[in-house]
Amino acid sequence: MSAFFRRRIESTIEHLIGVLNELDGDADLEPETVEEQHDLPVADRASVNFVLAEAARQYRAVKR
Repeated sequence: MSAFFRRRIESTIEHLIGVLNELDGDADLEPETVEEQHDLPVADRASVNFVLAEAARQYRAVKR
């Protein structure tokens, strides 16, 4: 891989991380493991799904 493409990939990753930070407002957000997601009560899982759907909606709105 050439140095040019490596820099392009690094730049793209940094940009995408910045987009995620703008969407969720948390630069240190770590996804929950599958096991932790299944430990959540049903109401909390619904809340997580709502938040993820809202973040996706906002991301699509920003892309336009």
